[in-house]
Amino acid sequence: MSGLNIKDIAEKGGGVLFSDIPTFKTSGLSVDSRLIEKGNLFIALKGPNFDGHNFLTEAGIKGASAFVVEKRIESKKPYILVKSTYKFLDLLAKEQRKAFKGQIIGLTGSNGKTTTKEIVYHLLSTQGKCHKTQGNQNNHIGVPLSLSSIEKDFNFSVIEIGTNSPGEIDRLSKMTRPDIALITNAAASHLKGLGSLKAVAKEKGSILQNIKDNGAAVLPRDSEFYPYWKSLINHKRLVTFGFNEDSDIMLRNSRVDLFNNSTFFEVSFRGKEFKFSMNGLGTQNSLNACAALAVGVVLDLDLYELSSIFSNILLPDRRLSSYKGMNGSTLIDDSYNSNPHSMKAAIDVISNLSEKKSIFVAGQMGELGRKEQKFHTEICKYAKDKIDMFLCVGSLWIEGLEYLGNMGKIFESNDDLFHYLAKVLDKNSVVVVKGSRFTNMDVISDKLKEY
Repeated sequence: MSGLNIKDIAEKGGGVLFSDIPTFKTSGLSVDSRLIEKGNLFIALKGPNFDGHNFLTEAGIKGASAFVVEKRIESKKPYILVKSTYKFLDLLAKEQRKAFKGQIIGLTGSNGKTTTKEIVYHLLSTQGKCHKTQGNQNNHIGVPLSLSSIEKDFNFSVIEIGTNSPGEIDRLSKMTRPDIALITNAAASHLKGLGSLKAVAKEKGSILQNIKDNGAAVLPRDSEFYPYWKSLINHKRLVTFGFNEDSDIMLRNSRVDLFNNSTFFEVSFRGKEFKFSMNGLGTQNSLNACAALAVGVVLDLDLYELSSIFSNILLPDRRLSSYKGMNGSTLIDDSYNSNPHSMKAAIDVISNLSEKKSIFVAGQMGELGRKEQKFHTEICKYAKDKIDMFLCVGSLWIEGLEYLGNMGKIFESNDDLFHYLAKVLDKNSVVVVKGSRFTNMDVISDKLKEY
């Protein structure tokens, strides 16, 4: 945004500027007064539980240089008056996208979006100036906010697109108009809003119908929905990834080193073999890496050159990262979020450990709709015979615990679970902590970490 002055922003967003300095330039956009950086343009959004107009003073004190508002205000700083701050943000995003001449990679999926985004970003940053979605700002606010912050001199932009209701990905990908559209997978997530796994796949697939005319798609060859997604791309270029032997980027020999927080894997591409190592744990991260490599193939990048970059990539926090834990134990923090697919992937990381005690700490999974009980029971069945202890909080686990026998134990609170862990963990313990955000499993993880 540093290349746009306040007058241009007002025109692109359909607002009226009140300013004595129309050539004044902003240093970025913000919709959260708590996260304002000096020089930001603060957009006062209204929500069901908040109104950004109530935080204009706070935003100004923290360094906001100008405001976007829906009513006249008394201000010594410039401001843009609009009918709707949401519509302003959408209009600005569309105009910024229209002006951008670089390559936009739009990605979505039930699992691995943010991790894959970070890997793609790090790879493309070695090829030119690359922009990305900050954090996991992938919703109806985050996507236009990300698009609005693209500057003309960027070569690439990696935009993460999420959903929790039908039609959201279609609307956001129409705005993004990706040159390359990537789907990581489709799994049981956001079922409360989407209804079924097929509906999830349809929702994810809508990004493919909004690829630019000479664009390309990157798809998971292992997915049961691959044939459906392929049918949506209208003969555009397609690069696939996965374990399937027909994958363009075929994953082989993925293995983890729990105690050094590393994953090793091999990739076959056009008859050649490439070896990779990266930070973080799990086959899922290997698949995320293959998805990123497929993007590189679309852009004609050299896989051998990219292989040297992987060991320096830092993955987002709380996604299967290994730490030294309490009482000399090994802690694997996967507490960022959860759904049935990622729960099973986390269990796999510590399954069948030899000479170590494997402990899985589970908070409940959210947004699973009417079948939430069934999904929790399935996780308990899946964990049987794979790990030594299954410790959980939440009534949805009760039915499934009967399949776990003495290895399963439920607690009334996170505090009770933590105090139990403090007693049983030792240097021979490997513990994974997993759960949806509302369960606050991250608090347990932080307590277990030995700093």
